[in-house]
Amino acid sequence: MATVKGIPTEMELLIASSTGKHIEAKAKEVYIETDDGDLGVLPGHQPEFYSISAGFVRFKDIEGKETVKLLFNGFVQIEPEIIRIGVQDIYEPEEVNIEIIENEISELKEKLSSLSEEETETRQRLESEISKRELLVKKAR
Repeated sequence: MATVKGIPTEMELLIASSTGKHIEAKAKEVYIETDDGDLGVLPGHQPEFYSISAGFVRFKDIEGKETVKLLFNGFVQIEPEIIRIGVQDIYEPEEVNIEIIENEISELKEKLSSLSEEETETRQRLESEISKRELLVKKAR
Protein backbone atom coordinates (compact mmCIF):
# COMPACT_ATOMS: atom_id res chain seq x y z
CA MET A 1 0.00 0.00 0.00
CA ALA A 2 1.16 3.50 -0.79
CA THR A 3 1.70 5.77 2.21
CA VAL A 4 2.56 9.39 2.91
CA LYS A 5 4.26 9.99 6.27
CA GLY A 6 3.14 6.53 7.38
CA ILE A 7 -0.53 7.13 6.56
CA PRO A 8 -2.09 4.98 3.82
CA THR A 9 -3.18 6.87 0.68
CA GLU A 10 -5.30 4.03 -0.70
CA MET A 11 -7.19 1.06 0.59
CA GLU A 12 -8.37 -2.24 -0.75
CA LEU A 13 -12.13 -2.60 -1.24
CA LEU A 14 -13.52 -6.13 -1.41
CA ILE A 15 -17.23 -6.68 -2.01
CA ALA A 16 -18.59 -10.23 -2.27
CA SER A 17 -22.15 -11.49 -2.64
CA SER A 18 -23.78 -14.86 -2.18
CA THR A 19 -24.95 -14.60 -5.81
CA GLY A 20 -21.35 -14.77 -7.04
CA LYS A 21 -20.85 -11.11 -7.90
CA HIS A 22 -17.56 -9.72 -6.64
CA ILE A 23 -15.77 -6.38 -6.76
CA GLU A 24 -12.12 -5.79 -5.95
CA ALA A 25 -10.68 -2.29 -6.21
CA LYS A 26 -8.01 0.00 -4.86
CA ALA A 27 -9.92 3.02 -3.53
CA LYS A 28 -9.09 6.54 -2.37
CA GLU A 29 -12.46 7.04 -0.68
CA VAL A 30 -15.57 4.98 0.01
CA TYR A 31 -19.06 6.11 1.03
CA ILE A 32 -21.48 3.51 2.41
CA GLU A 33 -25.11 3.70 3.50
CA THR A 34 -25.34 1.47 6.59
CA ASP A 35 -28.20 0.74 8.99
CA ASP A 36 -26.57 3.22 11.39
CA GLY A 37 -26.35 6.01 8.81
CA ASP A 38 -24.07 7.19 6.04
CA LEU A 39 -20.37 6.57 6.42
CA GLY A 40 -17.36 8.08 4.66
CA VAL A 41 -14.16 6.07 4.81
CA LEU A 42 -10.65 7.21 3.89
CA PRO A 43 -7.44 5.19 4.07
CA GLY A 44 -6.27 4.79 7.68
CA HIS A 45 -9.82 4.70 9.09
CA GLN A 46 -10.24 3.11 12.49
CA PRO A 47 -11.59 -0.46 12.59
CA GLU A 48 -15.38 -0.63 12.67
CA PHE A 49 -18.22 -3.02 11.81
CA TYR A 50 -21.68 -2.18 10.42
CA SER A 51 -24.74 -3.93 9.01
CA ILE A 52 -26.48 -3.07 5.74
CA SER A 53 -30.13 -3.84 5.02
CA ALA A 54 -30.12 -1.99 1.69
CA GLY A 55 -27.88 0.89 0.76
CA PHE A 56 -25.57 2.40 -1.80
CA VAL A 57 -21.81 2.13 -1.83
CA ARG A 58 -19.89 4.79 -3.78
CA PHE A 59 -16.17 4.67 -4.22
CA LYS A 60 -13.43 6.44 -6.11
CA ASP A 61 -10.62 4.29 -7.37
CA ILE A 62 -7.02 5.49 -7.39
CA GLU A 63 -7.52 7.04 -10.86
CA GLY A 64 -10.53 9.02 -9.56
CA LYS A 65 -13.24 7.02 -11.36
CA GLU A 66 -16.42 6.83 -9.30
CA THR A 67 -18.47 3.63 -9.08
CA VAL A 68 -21.91 3.22 -7.48
CA LYS A 69 -23.56 -0.07 -6.49
CA LEU A 70 -26.70 -0.91 -4.51
CA LEU A 71 -26.06 -3.49 -1.79
CA PHE A 72 -28.64 -5.76 -0.17
CA ASN A 73 -28.51 -7.47 3.22
CA GLY A 74 -25.00 -7.80 4.61
CA PHE A 75 -22.17 -6.26 6.60
CA VAL A 76 -19.21 -3.90 6.34
CA GLN A 77 -15.89 -4.52 8.09
CA ILE A 78 -13.47 -1.59 8.05
CA GLU A 79 -9.77 -1.75 8.82
CA PRO A 80 -7.15 0.96 8.17
CA GLU A 81 -6.08 -0.47 4.79
CA ILE A 82 -9.03 -2.68 3.76
CA ILE A 83 -12.82 -2.61 3.62
CA ARG A 84 -14.64 -5.93 3.38
CA ILE A 85 -18.30 -5.98 2.44
CA GLY A 86 -20.29 -9.21 2.37
CA VAL A 87 -23.86 -9.02 1.07
CA GLN A 88 -26.65 -11.17 -0.25
CA ASP A 89 -26.65 -9.29 -3.57
CA ILE A 90 -24.97 -6.44 -5.46
CA TYR A 91 -26.99 -4.44 -8.00
CA GLU A 92 -26.32 -1.78 -10.56
CA PRO A 93 -28.62 1.02 -9.33
CA GLU A 94 -30.91 0.70 -12.36
CA GLU A 95 -31.05 -3.12 -12.52
CA VAL A 96 -33.24 -3.88 -9.49
CA ASN A 97 -36.40 -5.62 -10.66
CA ILE A 98 -38.91 -3.91 -8.40
CA GLU A 99 -41.79 -6.13 -9.53
CA ILE A 100 -39.97 -9.31 -8.45
CA ILE A 101 -39.02 -7.80 -5.08
CA GLU A 102 -42.59 -6.62 -4.49
CA ASN A 103 -43.85 -10.14 -5.27
CA GLU A 104 -41.36 -11.52 -2.72
CA ILE A 105 -42.68 -9.00 -0.17
CA SER A 106 -46.28 -10.14 -0.85
CA GLU A 107 -45.31 -13.80 -0.42
CA LEU A 108 -43.50 -13.04 2.85
CA LYS A 109 -46.51 -11.07 4.13
CA GLU A 110 -48.78 -14.03 3.29
CA LYS A 111 -46.52 -16.37 5.27
CA LEU A 112 -46.46 -13.89 8.13
CA SER A 113 -50.25 -13.65 8.27
CA SER A 114 -50.56 -17.45 8.45
CA LEU A 115 -48.32 -17.76 11.52
CA SER A 116 -49.69 -18.28 14.99
CA GLU A 117 -48.89 -15.80 17.76
CA GLU A 118 -46.60 -18.39 19.38
CA GLU A 119 -44.24 -18.49 16.40
CA THR A 120 -42.40 -15.41 17.60
CA GLU A 121 -38.96 -16.21 16.19
CA THR A 122 -40.28 -16.99 12.70
CA ARG A 123 -42.50 -13.91 12.84
CA GLN A 124 -39.51 -11.68 13.70
CA ARG A 125 -37.40 -13.20 10.91
CA LEU A 126 -40.13 -12.64 8.32
CA GLU A 127 -40.77 -9.08 9.51
CA SER A 128 -37.05 -8.37 9.17
CA GLU A 129 -36.94 -9.81 5.63
CA ILE A 130 -39.99 -7.76 4.63
CA SER A 131 -38.44 -4.60 6.04
CA LYS A 132 -35.14 -5.16 4.20
CA ARG A 133 -36.89 -5.78 0.88
CA GLU A 134 -39.12 -2.73 1.31
CA LEU A 135 -36.00 -0.63 1.90
CA LEU A 136 -34.38 -2.13 -1.23
CA VAL A 137 -37.41 -1.13 -3.33
CA LYS A 138 -37.34 2.38 -1.83
CA LYS A 139 -33.62 2.78 -2.61
CA ALA A 140 -34.04 1.41 -6.15
CA ARG A 141 -36.74 3.93 -7.05
